[in-house]
Amino acid sequence: MRISMQILADRLRQNYPDCQLGDMSEEMNLKRPLFYQNGTDFKKNKVYIAREADVTELLLAHHGDNLILVVGTKLCSSQKPLQGVCFFPESSNPEGLFNAVQRIFDTYDAWDERMQNLAFSERTLKTLLDASHRIFHNPIMVSTTEGFIIDYSTLMDTMPEFQDILQHNQVTVYSDEEHSRAASEVQHYQDPVTQKNNLFVDIYDKNRNTYRVIIVEATRKLKVYDEYLLLHLAKYVQQMLEKYTVLQSDISYTLDRLLSNILTDENIDASSLEHRFESFHWKEAHTYFCMNIHVSTIDRQNLTVVRFICNRIESLMKGSCAFLLDENIVVYVNLYYYGKPLEEALKAVAGFLRDSYLKAGISYEFSGLQSLKQYYLQSRIALEEGLRHYPLRWVNRFEDIALDYLMGKCTERLEPEAVCSRAVLTLRNYDAEHKTEYYVTLHTYLTCQMNAVKAAKALFIHRSTFLYRMAHMKELVHIDLENPDQLLYLLLTYKLLEREDGEKGLEE
Repeated sequence: MRISMQILADRLRQNYPDCQLGDMSEEMNLKRPLFYQNGTDFKKNKVYIAREADVTELLLAHHGDNLILVVGTKLCSSQKPLQGVCFFPESSNPEGLFNAVQRIFDTYDAWDERMQNLAFSERTLKTLLDASHRIFHNPIMVSTTEGFIIDYSTLMDTMPEFQDILQHNQVTVYSDEEHSRAASEVQHYQDPVTQKNNLFVDIYDKNRNTYRVIIVEATRKLKVYDEYLLLHLAKYVQQMLEKYTVLQSDISYTLDRLLSNILTDENIDASSLEHRFESFHWKEAHTYFCMNIHVSTIDRQNLTVVRFICNRIESLMKGSCAFLLDENIVVYVNLYYYGKPLEEALKAVAGFLRDSYLKAGISYEFSGLQSLKQYYLQSRIALEEGLRHYPLRWVNRFEDIALDYLMGKCTERLEPEAVCSRAVLTLRNYDAEHKTEYYVTLHTYLTCQMNAVKAAKALFIHRSTFLYRMAHMKELVHIDLENPDQLLYLLLTYKLLEREDGEKGLEE
C-alpha cells in the first residue's frame, strides 16, 4: 500500500523528535525505501535513506516526487526548507532509520491486507472498524445518510460522550445543501450533540442505498491525510455492505434459511428436518420461544439496516437466530443455549427495541421442532393485536393479548350484537329506556365473583337495594348463573360490548 510523505513524517517524528522536516506532500504515492548510492538516478515515488556525504544541495532540490531522509544536518536550512526532504541528526543510524520506515509500510500494508480479508469474510462490520484503530486512533461509525447507525468501533462503548447516540442508534445528519459534493468526497463537520469534529464520506452499494463512514475526533486530532485513509477504508466498507445485501444461493442450509423455509413452505414438515437442525445443535428437547418485530417500510428497503438489527439481537440473546420474513424480523431463541429464562431474554433485548423504536410480539415457550410454525404465528398475532390495541407498548406477549385475539375471532363474520347474549342486550336497552342500572349491576356482580356484599359495596348501594335489583332483573331476562358456560358467555359479552364502545369512542 502506498502512503504519503506526511504520514511517514508524523510516524518518524515519534522515534526521531529532533528530525527537521521540509514541506511534506499529502499525496498517497510513496513506495518502500531504498538506500541512496552516490551517482545513481532517482526512481519515482520512493523513499530514499541517504548519508549526508552522498548528496548535494542541488541534488536535494531536484529529487522529483521522492522523499529523501538525510542522515546529517549540514545541508539543512531553516530559512529554505526543501520540499520532500527530512534531515536527521548525524548520530542517527541509517540502517535503523531504514528499518523504521519499513515498519511503517508494514503497518499500512498489514492494515490493507486485513481490510481485504475482512471485507469478503463472514465477520461483522464492527470487526472491520476495530481493525482500523491503529491507523486512525479515533472511533469510526457507519450509518445511513438518515443517521441510523449500522455499526461502530468498540472504543465508543467506553466513551461517555457517545452513550446517548449509541442508545438511540442515531447520529446527527449533516448535509451541505449549498455546496453539494460528490458521494466519494470527504467532508468536515462538527456534531452539535458531541461537539466533536468529524470527517465523513458517503458511499453507495449496488442497490443504490447511501451510507456514511464517519471518523470522530475523540482521542487524536484529525490529520489532513485522514481524508485519504478514510476514502481507502470506505472502499472496504462498501464491499462489506454490498456483501450483506447479496442473497445466499448456495445449496447448503444456514439456520435462518432453514427456519424461513419451514415458515413459508406449506409442504415442509419440520420434524423431518431434525437431522438438519442437528448440524446447528438445535434439538427436539430444547425449549424455544419466537419473537416477531415490526420493521418500518423504509428500514425493510435497506437490507443493511435489517442485517444490523438482526446482528444486534443475536448478540444480545445468545442462542438466537434472527432474519427478515415478509414485513417483520423473526427471531427464534433457543433458551437451552441462552441459559436463562424467557423473562431474562426479554430484559436483555427490551432496551434495544425501545431505543430503536421497534415493537415486538412474543410467543409462549415451547418444545419440539414441529411447533416452530405454530409459535411463529402466535408471536405474529401478539405483534399485530398489540399494534392494534396497545400501540404504546414496546413488547406484547401472547398471553397478554390472547383474550383480544379470541374476541376478534368471535366477530370476524358477525357483528358484536349478533354474537352477544340476548339477556345482556335486553338489560342494556331496558336501562336506556327506563333510566335503570341493571346492565351495570349484573356486570359488577359477575366481576365480583357473584359475591353480593362486594358487588353492593362496589356499586355504592345497600345490600337490600342490590338484592332487589337482582330479583327484578330475573323477571326481565332468564339467566342461569349456576351454569359455568352461561357465566363465560355473559363475561365474554360484556368484554365484546366494552371493546365495541371503546372503538366507537376512538372513531368519534
